[in-house]
Order: sequence, then structure tokens, then C-alpha cells
Amino acid sequence: MPDGQFQPDNADDAATRIKPSRYNILVPIAGGRHLAYNTVSQSFSIWDRDDMALWTDLATDGSVPFTAAYRGFVQGGYVLNADADELEVVRARYDAARHNDSHMMLTIAPTLSCNFGCHYCFQGLDKPLTKMTPKVRAATKAFVLDRLKGKKSFHLTWYGGEPLMDQEAIWNISADAIRHCEAHGIKYTSMMISNGYKMTVPVAEKLKQAQVSRVQITIDGDEEAHDSRRHLTSGRGTFHKIIDNIKAVTARKLLSVSVRVNIDGQNEAEALALLDILQESGLGIKNGVSVYFAPVESVAENAGGCDSCLSKTDYGETESRLHQVAFEKGLMAMPRMPRFLGLCTAVKPNSYVVVPNGDLHKCWDTVMDSSLRVGSVMGNTRKKDAGTEKMWNDWSPFDNPVCSSCQLLPACGGACAFKFVHNDYASGESGKLPCPSLKFNMAEQLFLRAKARGFVTDDDWDQKNSPTVKDGGMLTGSRHTLDSVGAVHHALMGLSHGVHS
Repeated sequence: MPDGQFQPDNADDAATRIKPSRYNILVPIAGGRHLAYNTVSQSFSIWDRDDMALWTDLATDGSVPFTAAYRGFVQGGYVLNADADELEVVRARYDAARHNDSHMMLTIAPTLSCNFGCHYCFQGLDKPLTKMTPKVRAATKAFVLDRLKGKKSFHLTWYGGEPLMDQEAIWNISADAIRHCEAHGIKYTSMMISNGYKMTVPVAEKLKQAQVSRVQITIDGDEEAHDSRRHLTSGRGTFHKIIDNIKAVTARKLLSVSVRVNIDGQNEAEALALLDILQESGLGIKNGVSVYFAPVESVAENAGGCDSCLSKTDYGETESRLHQVAFEKGLMAMPRMPRFLGLCTAVKPNSYVVVPNGDLHKCWDTVMDSSLRVGSVMGNTRKKDAGTEKMWNDWSPFDNPVCSSCQLLPACGGACAFKFVHNDYASGESGKLPCPSLKFNMAEQLFLRAKARGFVTDDDWDQKNSPTVKDGGMLTGSRHTLDSVGAVHHALMGLSHGVHS
């Protein structure tokens, strides 16, 4: 039973009063029924007219004495003690997850060089060719081993640039980290972000030895669409080689592959065509290949990707359509709601990103700008570093009214902290505003989940009342605006000012 709830010993105990959870999402569907989801307990139900009548009485009164009729609502976490402070319950859970001192996360970019020339790349198109020197590798390993003292688990992500352009660093650092973790009883896990071009069977075999279990590879549609966006720096296409590599490494069960598809206003049809190609190639969840979608956003001044960026609302609608097809083709598991989506490397005290020169960052999106670093494994710290890290550490979704009053807070956790901390670095609505796609397609995602479980059919969708975004507002409540995010950013700048000086 989630914190802040209860299960009375006496079902007729009229002394106990109950109130609705502030984190219920109710989606109207045909026949006067509703899909009901609670973002704290993650309970998911279908309520009929009788359930809704009982619920309406409770919601109207604000709180009522507990009776047996409400037992199902209690068990699902849809109601709680009338005197419970549910926001504080969520805050305590968030803080426990964010400040878990038993776990360390590290992302290493052994090089920021890349063999691709993607026009929308947030790192820009003019990337340095630098690789980690032996001295930086040694300092990185020393940093890791020092920070692992007292830890129970360690997750290492390989990133770039294209990390496979500096394989020596991967094998060298992985071997020492694995050896240390095994000697000290620390659970070790690892994954990689790669463009997939160099992900051959021999390389995948070495990655398996390095305990890299999953690789994220981006494919942006069918051959024509992908090769126009994600080609080699020479201009040559990459689509077929990537598909062949995925088929080869998954057939040998060397790695699981998560295919990321970047979506803008120009490639939905091509993304659908890619799903057909993957299915026809025999790829899917059954053999370790899954698909997920992400919006193209502009978070770097020298990237050219925002000309065709979708608005938050339009992307949410597009993503819903793509999710349904991907699920039906066996390329995506049944949709599940996240818990504290925004708890990434950037906001966890025990988590950092290391770049080739040894600089430490908190976020993947800042690695190309040394002025946004928070330190260095080489020890050459700057006065500004502490202030920058303080901004990350001080940020909290509970310190602004939009996040703290949102029904999705337990699922979202503030989403992308970068868009608050370095809001002046991004551009455009998609780049500056943090609310995740779930804010704009929650109803559609819940309906797909209900349909996957056989609870509803397409006929149960009420196009007038069911959508997340409709005339009169959003089912999920208020969203962030440029002004609200900007206010948080300026407050963080003020808090860190004394450290900078």
C-alpha cells in the first residue's frame, strides 16, 4: 500500500475520513465509463457509471467518512486519509530516489568526434576529433574508483560523439571498473548510445565482454529519410549497414537494441515505413529489438534542427499514433507509465558525465560547452564550476507552482532539468519547455494500454471527450510556459551567484 493511504480494520469505521488523491487521471470513454489511473500508486482501472457516481459524491464533498463502498478506491490509491499531505509523500519518495547514496551513475564520452553529419545534432556539426589520452583515462578510472567507495551498484553509459570511434578507452576503462566492482561486491551494469554504423559482430562480442548489455541506435525512418538526415560526413548513406548490424548482433544474442526514432514535422510517414521494415526483417521485442520515439529539439546554437520541430501538442499526437503501430507490430512493449521520469544523471549527486579532456558535466546536453562544466577529473577546478553544479543540485520540481501542482508530478519528476537550469542555452518551444510528451497524450497512452489488455476496443474511444488535449483545456492540467520556466532559471541563477563570485 503506498505511503499516505490506509486499509481500515473496520470497514464501517465512520471516524476515518477520506479524500480524493490529487494524482488521479480520469479519461472519459464511451458508455459513461472512465479509465482511472493514479500516478503515485500506478493503479489502473475502468470505472463504470456506478463507480463514477460514488466518485462524484466524494469529489463534490471533498472528504467523506470511509465505508466499504470505497474499499476499491482505497486499494487502488485513488483515495487517502483526509489529513494526509500527499505532496509531501511524493516529495519524500522523490528525494529518496534522487539522493540514493548507494548507487552511482556515470556517462563517459571517450570522444566527441563522430563519423555522421546529422543536421539536427544538438552537439553541432563542427565536432572536435579529440580522444581520451592515457592520462585522462587514468584520471577517469581514479575518479570512478574513489566515488565507488560505499556504493552497492554502478551504471556506466558510453556516449559521444560516436563512442566506438575510441574503442581503446572503452575496453580499458570497462575492464578496470568491472574488476573493481567484482572485487567489492558492487553490481555493475552498462549500456551505450551509438549510431550503430560500427556495431559489427566482432565489436559487439567485445562489448558483451565489457558487460554492455544494451545499445541505443537512432534510425530516422526508411532508407531515403534516414540517409538524408543521418549520413556519413562524406554524405554516404548508413541505413542498410545499421540494419544489417542490428540483425547480426541480435541474431547472436550479443546485445539488445533500442531503436530511437527522432520525429519532427517531416518524417512521420517514413517512421511508419521503418516499423514495417523492422518487422519484415524479423526484428522485435521477441529477439531483443524495441523502438521508441523522441522529438527533435534544438538545444545548441550551432545545430540546425528546429526548422521542422513539432510543437509539444503536435508531437504528443504524432507519438500516440506511432506508439499504437509499434505496439501492434511487436516493436514496443505494453505502454507503462514512468516513475519520476526526470531523475537522470543531471540531478543525482552521485552522477556525472566525463568528456575527452576530463571535464565533468552533469548533463549530456552541455558536453560541447566547457563553460557549463562542473569540474574535472584532472583536478583543475574553476571557481565557476561549484556555482554551476549548485544550480543542478538546487533545482527541484517541488520549487515551482506548475510542477508542484501537476497531476503528473509522480510520473514526470520535472522532466528535463536542463531546460530549467540552462534555459538560455536552448531555443524554440520544443527546446525550452520541459513538459514531456505524456503531458500531451496521457489519455491516448492509457487507452492504448487498456486496449492491449483487452479492456476496451477502438469503439470505446470518445473523440469529443477522451483526448488529452481538447477544446477547453488539457486533461492533465496546466503546462509550463516560457515565462514559468524562465522564472525558475533566473531564481537558480540568483542562488548560485554567490558561489560564482
